[in-house]
Amino acid sequence: MTLTPLSTPNCQRKLRIARDEAGVPHVFAESRDDALYGLGYMHATDRITQIMFARAVSAGRASELIADKEELRETDRFFRRIGLHRNHHREVTLLQPHIHEQIVHYAAGVNDGAMAVGQSWPMWATGFASEPWDPVSVLLIGNLLSFGGLAVSQLENERIVVELIQSGASEAALREMFEGRLEHVDFDLIRHVPSLPRMSDEALEVLADLPRLAGSNAWAVAPSRTASGGALLCSDPHLEINRLPAIWYEAVLNWGDDYVMGATLPGCPLVAVGRTSNLAWGVTYMKGDTIDIFIEDCRVSPTGQWQYRRGAHTWMDFEVREEILGRKGADAETMIVLENPQGTLDADPLTPGYQFSLAWSGTTPGSGTAIGSWLDVIASSDVVSAMEVAEQCPQPTLCWVFADAEGNIGMQGNGRFPVRRSGATGLAPLAAWDEANHWNGFLSAEYLPSIYNPECGFVATANEEQPEVDGVRVTSQTLPDYRKRRIVEQLSYADEVTVEEMQALQYDLVSLQARDLLPYLLPHVADKSIVRRLENWSLDYSPDSHEAVLFQRLYRNTLLEIFGQAEGLGRRRVLYVASRVGFSSMVIAAVDRILKKEESLWWKGRDKGELIRAAAEKLKLEVEKPWSEVNNFHFTDRFFGGISVGRLLGFESRPYPMPGNFATIFQGHVLQTAKRSSTFAPSYHFVADMATSEAWSNLPGGPSESRFSTFYKSDVARWFEGQYKQLINEELPSA
Repeated sequence: MTLTPLSTPNCQRKLRIARDEAGVPHVFAESRDDALYGLGYMHATDRITQIMFARAVSAGRASELIADKEELRETDRFFRRIGLHRNHHREVTLLQPHIHEQIVHYAAGVNDGAMAVGQSWPMWATGFASEPWDPVSVLLIGNLLSFGGLAVSQLENERIVVELIQSGASEAALREMFEGRLEHVDFDLIRHVPSLPRMSDEALEVLADLPRLAGSNAWAVAPSRTASGGALLCSDPHLEINRLPAIWYEAVLNWGDDYVMGATLPGCPLVAVGRTSNLAWGVTYMKGDTIDIFIEDCRVSPTGQWQYRRGAHTWMDFEVREEILGRKGADAETMIVLENPQGTLDADPLTPGYQFSLAWSGTTPGSGTAIGSWLDVIASSDVVSAMEVAEQCPQPTLCWVFADAEGNIGMQGNGRFPVRRSGATGLAPLAAWDEANHWNGFLSAEYLPSIYNPECGFVATANEEQPEVDGVRVTSQTLPDYRKRRIVEQLSYADEVTVEEMQALQYDLVSLQARDLLPYLLPHVADKSIVRRLENWSLDYSPDSHEAVLFQRLYRNTLLEIFGQAEGLGRRRVLYVASRVGFSSMVIAAVDRILKKEESLWWKGRDKGELIRAAAEKLKLEVEKPWSEVNNFHFTDRFFGGISVGRLLGFESRPYPMPGNFATIFQGHVLQTAKRSSTFAPSYHFVADMATSEAWSNLPGGPSESRFSTFYKSDVARWFEGQYKQLINEELPSA
């Protein structure tokens, strides 16, 4: 590996920085504090726009600092209402001294790097005024990961449940669909509450840009099953990948005899996926439920104050919070937020009556200490100590997978989960005036998933539903387990596995969803040529597969026939949750389970076989296509893509085929929103063999945010081809 030293103007520490052939920065420092300073310096050097704009969004100041656009005003209102910006000064005081010190060093690096870089083109074009980076800025970026990128996905699924209830769908059928999750829910009450306000597609696209781990794979293999005799760690977090620059920023930090390498988050001194000499780790989103919607009964008091009810007749005043939302080039906007100890009203009440309220455990004191967990994991000597650190991390809800140099492997869940009344899952709203529905503290660690050195010789997680512990669920959604089962299936048969085999597994395109459902669909298909094609199909979602499209169409048509009737979900809603437009894995997991049943309320009075037969007949009306023509995307720029000047300057790429779908290990999912395509796919591939000091990786992007840099998309070809580069802890030769 060749390292090219970099010039570091305005660098205030004794360190050296070089790039390898892929542009990955290697920081060489005398202490970990200086190495973190160097990371901050390089974040500012390569990603100054990304970190500055992300902080503005998280603080609810995007319309004030970036541009006075309606979608940015909408996201400002959203973040200000939930109050992400309010508690950070408090949270900074709760950080342990050694964590606070490391963040200060990192922030100093950002500031010195920012001064050396000056304004980027997007910052100049928008008239963006930079402000110094500090520990509050770091916590704001962390909140984008915890709330904007993750808790929001749980909130959107709870909104779907409310919409299904309010749409008039059969109560008994919905209880069957979400079996065991809606027993304590008053459907009639929910139907009398004004609809939850939904964000526009444009605003949701802003949120889609935020760092999140909403779908990911991670597994570790014990030395007894590896060719090298060392433990293997594999991790690939999934998020939107078609907007450049990539969200993750690779780096290798060296200090003394220690090092850390992997995927960092610009603006924050955390390594989301990585390794040291002692330990390797990766994470997946547990999809744990730390957010609830309540129903408040509201009225205006004789003195004109809004009040909420407790019990049958007690009325109390809401706390009133005034938010001033700045607007670039326009008068500021004032927003009044009403809240109480149970949450924040989801919208301004227009008339007395019922109103939805939102509660998130991430607003409680100590939630900001999560950054300390990421930093302490880097310092952990083995899997046991790392699991102890991860267990105490309050936000977001993750499954951490670990492997260490001694050959140990483990998986540990984390998160601050509210204690709900017995039987309540949190998936649908409950009445706030009944105090039995209020949260009663938080669950202890015994309810978190935890595995250490299992007999099978591996651990794996892929956003699957977590099992109940003593009747308590930490995941309230119905979640598909297709990727997790495929990983387990492949590892169960593997022996003396190699790094190359694990890299190939990260690119696996076989769908267990198709394998599970075809036996329930094909017996009812009259066209035997379709039956033969799907029976002989490899279940592979490769770009040139015509059978992948055939199965998807049969599946979609079946859902429309069975669930699309007016008294069911309705045709438009089925298309929304089962297609690229508004895909919901929660609903898909539920309907897939129902499709395997002999009898169901969803086809009561109708013949299931006839419905599937009718769905198959409609396939004759569609033109045959390969998967590449159905599932494809454009790379575009986060700051200039989609506008005319951006297209003229080449910020939008040609269409690329996307391999895989939501049910394959390589989760290549494309969604179509109002104005553009969005993607959900592996944003970083990482494999580490603890018998060595290297790691292997690729990502759909590169280190630089500049469209005109060699390193803007330097890893894209590797990502498509399944090729990995080697990350090495190597000393920089003396000048």
